[in-house]
Amino acid sequence: MLSCLARGLSDKQAARVLGISDQTARTHRRNMLSKTASANICALVYLAFVQGWLPWPEPAQGMHGCTHPLH
Repeated sequence: MLSCLARGLSDKQAARVLGISDQTARTHRRNMLSKTASANICALVYLAFVQGWLPWPEPAQGMHGCTHPLH
């Protein structure tokens, strides 16, 4: 679920990808926000990258200097 959110998918889209119900996806999102004390999905995804729960994405072609913040 977390990787789906990091890719910008909605709860409904993530549910389809994961083969779970929309309600289950919403429950997972809500639980992750609560357990990490994250204010929103952006904060949760940032925390996931910083903590190493998700790998940093490769910079897209043509982003001219936009790279991983720790490089």
